[in-house]
Amino acid sequence: MENATATELYARACQQWREAVELDLHDSEDIVSGILPLLVQGLRADPDHLASLDLLSDMLMEIGAYDEAAEFVEKMCDLQPDDPECQRKLSALTGEAGNRRRAIRVYLHQKRLRLTQDDAGC
Repeated sequence: MENATATELYARACQQWREAVELDLHDSEDIVSGILPLLVQGLRADPDHLASLDLLSDMLMEIGAYDEAAEFVEKMCDLQPDDPECQRKLSALTGEAGNRRRAIRVYLHQKRLRLTQDDAGC
């Protein structure tokens, strides 16, 4: 899929991510490492592809790469400054150190629930 669009690559990554979540493998660095290249390639084609930025940051958060995830979330919030979901995600990532891990885990748990209950995608 060398000439695939960001949307096509995102769709493949999303499907693989949904399967990983359904199998409770969402925090496996091996699984995440296998899916990330699709999103990275898509973002090379379209650096402002919001869905890819969102999924990539979720996956990084799952494996504890909070600083890297925050960079993508900040870009998302720059692109859509009035989006409350983006602000909520950024708040979880940049909150107080003592509550940060808990806020991130709660946020991710809610995202995983929506993913497995919603047929619309990631």
